[in-house]
Amino acid sequence: MLLNEEFKKSWLTSLVGFAILCAGTWLLTWNEGRAVHHAHSLDEAFNNVVALNPFEPVRPELEGHLIHISGNLIVDEPLTEPEYGVSVQSVKLKRRVQMYQWVEERNARDYGDPVASESTGADYFYITEWRDKLVDSRNFYIRHGHHNPTEIPLKTYVYVSPIAKVGQLKLGTDIKNKFNDYIEVTGDQRPDRRDIKLHLGIYYHCDDVWNPQVGDIRVQFYYAGVNGEPVTVVGMQKDGIIVPYHTTRGHQIALVRNGILTVSQIFDVEHSDARWETWKLRAAGTFVLYASAVCLKRLLRLLLLKLPPFHQIARDEISSSSNLAISLSVSLLIIAIAWLFYRPMIGVGLILASLSPIIYCSMAFFNPGQNQNDTQHER
Repeated sequence: MLLNEEFKKSWLTSLVGFAILCAGTWLLTWNEGRAVHHAHSLDEAFNNVVALNPFEPVRPELEGHLIHISGNLIVDEPLTEPEYGVSVQSVKLKRRVQMYQWVEERNARDYGDPVASESTGADYFYITEWRDKLVDSRNFYIRHGHHNPTEIPLKTYVYVSPIAKVGQLKLGTDIKNKFNDYIEVTGDQRPDRRDIKLHLGIYYHCDDVWNPQVGDIRVQFYYAGVNGEPVTVVGMQKDGIIVPYHTTRGHQIALVRNGILTVSQIFDVEHSDARWETWKLRAAGTFVLYASAVCLKRLLRLLLLKLPPFHQIARDEISSSSNLAISLSVSLLIIAIAWLFYRPMIGVGLILASLSPIIYCSMAFFNPGQNQNDTQHER
């Protein structure tokens, strides 16, 4: 059968397969390009960084240089919420607001009649929950009796300390935004306002904590970067402030880690996190390519039958393991091309790994004993 004839028979599946193939190829290419640039930027930063002592004064000769400093956080003034009696001496204080609202749940049902579309429908259920974002009840299927307020009266907000330092260097806004390991505030000081009730560290704006009404709100507080906490920061020194450093590739270097870490340790941790993120996207891209191979397996079989070394794979219907092998080979080839110029040995090794199915099939094709067995099998 010709390729064009097979395409006419399975054009929809083939088009979906081609679209998925393009998406998977783009994802892997983008991911590897990002990974290479990130690794190159981290290596450049590691070679240029200057380690500072947190007890020494600001060194003007390091203006514009990438610096590494470890020490205890110094936060001058506490962040407060007077209405709730909350005061924490930290880099960030987050106020999380939730509102009690109606939520619609839809369960599709099917009466088993594949012909009559009128026989299909859905059941709608309405429950009340605490939600961070506003639920628009105007889109409910049954709106009567399930009305939510049109806005939340109090907004979620993050307070940031104006002055936070490590040693004698102040932290810039971008560095302070890196403090995201929030810890819940668990105070027991009751607010002065009578309409605010405290229960298990949560402040309720309602008449009854156990029976809230739609429209009631509750507030929780979290902090990050508490005063005196040991941290390690890597960034550029500018006017006595630590700001992001831009590498020659335009990548921003602004690292913040809890604890006292050496230069090697913090960059090793950053490399490890980057590799983990890269491998997650690699797995996703490989799965997308596998899905495209499944959609295109008939066209792939006809294409492989035209290439003598691949007769062994395409002699029968392409199995799931063959589809997986093809997707892995393509994925490894894309990854290898990205790393070839940055780390040639790794790139060459990945190219050989991606070509391993081709090498295996070629060995089988040029093996006289194997060819003879294949011929007898066909007879």
